[in-house]
Formats: sequence, structure tokens, C-alpha cells
Amino acid sequence: MDDRSDIAASLLNAVFPLHQTRVQLAGPSLGQLMTPLQIISDWLEKQDAEVQSEVANMAAFMVFDISEFIDYSGQERTASLRQWLTEVNLPTYTVLSRALKFRSCFEHFAERRFTEAGWTRSEEVLRKALEEAERDARSDAAGFVSTAQRILDEFSIRRSCWIEAGKAWRKLANTYLTSRALREWTTSQIALRTRVSSQGNS
Repeated sequence: MDDRSDIAASLLNAVFPLHQTRVQLAGPSLGQLMTPLQIISDWLEKQDAEVQSEVANMAAFMVFDISEFIDYSGQERTASLRQWLTEVNLPTYTVLSRALKFRSCFEHFAERRFTEAGWTRSEEVLRKALEEAERDARSDAAGFVSTAQRILDEFSIRRSCWIEAGKAWRKLANTYLTSRALREWTTSQIALRTRVSSQGNS
């Protein structure tokens, strides 16, 4: 075995303690070691189908090339996001880059949906739009009456689903997607590759 590689791995472990990420999953995967992307994917799969579809729509604007997604159905966008999160054998820094990109994009678009105040504001905007359309059938708001009414009809359910999703997301992000957690995961992967390489050369 190459002593220099062993020393390098030991130094990495000393500087960045390796708190390997373990999350609780149902079935045979209980306690499985997961990457940041797998953790995000696990969160997504636990959400309501409508929430999954909306998350995929958000991702289409910044994570993916929107021009490629413009003609996709909601299910196709969700499937593409799912594949992007679960692609295997990615380099460590590709996983890191995708995790950071997803968190930034998702929180940019979804943060207001995590709070009662955000939903209250959205409801006020929708109701004002309906009032404007009722006053003036030629207004811009008139073209969105059916959409606004549909959203209001489903408002209570959507609000509940999103607030619960937000609670779960914040817990996940504050545990596994902080700068420190991602740095420790990245370091653990480098150390692991160093060990494997050393054993292969021994």
C-alpha cells in the first residue's frame, strides 16, 4: 500500500471529520448511505404528485434548458427531474454541483410557499384578479379567470401540502445541504477514492 496516500486520507479525515450521511428509508434501504442528490430525490418522492409537478416546473427554468422543456407534459418534466436526481456513477463534484444548483433554484421559487403569510398574499392577489376581471371583461386579468378560480378551489389542499413539504425540505436542507455537510460529504468521497486507489496499487 502507498503510505503517502494513506497519510493524505488521514489528514483529510482529521481536517474534515467524516460524518457520513444516513437517512431512514422504508424497506430494504433502511439506513442506506446516500449522496446529496439521493437525499433530495427521496424528499421529492414523498411529496404529493401536484407538488412534484410544480417542483419540476421550477427546475425547468434554472436547472434545465427551458427550451427543451417547453413542450413537455407535467409528467415528462417530473420524470426528467427524477432522472437528473438519480443518475448513477456521477463524479463527486457533479453531484455537489447539482445539489447546490437544485437547492438554489428550488428555494428561489418555492420559499414563499412554505409559509402561511406567503399563501395569504397569493390568495389576496388571486381574489383581486377575479374582482378586476368582473369589473372589466377586457382587462388582462379576465384572461386568467378560469386558472385563478381553479387555484382558489384547490387552495386549501395545495397550501397544506406545500407547507408540509416546506417543513420537510428545511429539515433536510439544514441537515444535509449546508456548506459544512456538503464539504464533509465531498471530503469523504475523496478520502474513499484515495483508499480504494491505494488498495488497488498495493
